[in-house]
Amino acid sequence: MTRKLYAFSINNLDQAEDILKVAKIYNIKPILHFKNYILKGLGSDFILTFQKILIAKFGKSSFKVFVDCGFDSSLSIRMATEKIDYIKVRGNLVILKKVMNIAHKNRVLLNPSFNIVDCRNLKNINLQFKKLYFRNKNEN
Repeated sequence: MTRKLYAFSINNLDQAEDILKVAKIYNIKPILHFKNYILKGLGSDFILTFQKILIAKFGKSSFKVFVDCGFDSSLSIRMATEKIDYIKVRGNLVILKKVMNIAHKNRVLLNPSFNIVDCRNLKNINLQFKKLYFRNKNEN
């Protein structure tokens, strides 16, 4: 049985740091999820700078980034060329094929299937990790 992958939806740096600290205790590599409105409102440079700050603090191999680009194919191409780990994009088949070719060249996974956990309003992230990862151990 494969283990479910969870992406943790965040808004700011403090939430990301809390998730990475708790994930280190549980010995997992979290996937940080940015919703479409953050990317549209703050721009792609915000996500890239955010990623650089976290890499400087925690290292490159301690997390992955998942970005929802919505119907904006130009944003998805930019994220793929910057080698963001996972990208969610919607659109017609012609555009998706072009974005998929760019993503494949840069080793980016397009439209992955994750269970998204909303951590934007949580006070105790450690409790959320206990619920997610101890329940999975009992199921196996």
